[in-house]
Amino acid sequence: MKAPILSLRTTACALGLAAAAALGAVGETNAATAPAGAPTRITTAPPTNGGYAAVTGTTAFSPKTSKAQPIIGGGEIQAQTYHARVFQNGRGMCTSTLVTSRYILTARHCVDQPGQYAFRIGSTYAQSGGTTAAASQITLHPSADLAMVRLDRTVSNTPARIATGYPQTGSYVSIYGWGATCGPIQNEAYCQSPVLKTATMRMAGLATDLHGGTALHLEAVNGVGAGGDSGGPATTGGTVVGVASTSDRQTFTRYTATAPYVNWIQSVAANG
Repeated sequence: MKAPILSLRTTACALGLAAAAALGAVGETNAATAPAGAPTRITTAPPTNGGYAAVTGTTAFSPKTSKAQPIIGGGEIQAQTYHARVFQNGRGMCTSTLVTSRYILTARHCVDQPGQYAFRIGSTYAQSGGTTAAASQITLHPSADLAMVRLDRTVSNTPARIATGYPQTGSYVSIYGWGATCGPIQNEAYCQSPVLKTATMRMAGLATDLHGGTALHLEAVNGVGAGGDSGGPATTGGTVVGVASTSDRQTFTRYTATAPYVNWIQSVAANG
């Protein structure tokens, strides 16, 4: 990855995204076994007690339509206990983050299709190690590219911390994922990284994600997200500040900001 490029899902392209391609799901063979039953899927509105932070003084970014170049960059890294690979019907297709002992945070576009979803949590390797669990319920945010997935069991992995504020403009942000390491000219399904990768990006301002939510506009430093990195975390100081949503696979990636949606994340997790 140039910096891991979030998975580019072909169905997302059909949505006519002008700003950037969604880092959607891409296939990976010989993945984890999917659960026997499909999870319950619900959509919940944000809490009414101030779940959204006001966004002021931010820069609006113009849509980019430049063709993506081959995605190569960043480097391999050992997974933390909360990094998780997403599998749909046994195929590796997105990245995600464990945020409680029972809940996974990922991109809405990674889990909004019918299917059986499973997760490999805390392993550097996409196809072995770590802790595995299946999805039992999926809660989609109604107006942002976020989803909370309830696991079919409690896991002992230490979850990630969620940021309640935005990274400073100009500061460096780390991104993580098992996404494509080749450009869109090749089929991203055939170049998914077998090990977790990371890259450094720079916070440039705020923009919008795939579903119109508030996103961090991150510019490439030594890499950029590609297909399969969708739903993965952007962090500063070990705290999750964003969830991978869209990318031009060349110069920028947009991560749905966690700060405006902390109350929603907590309210979903509170339901057990």
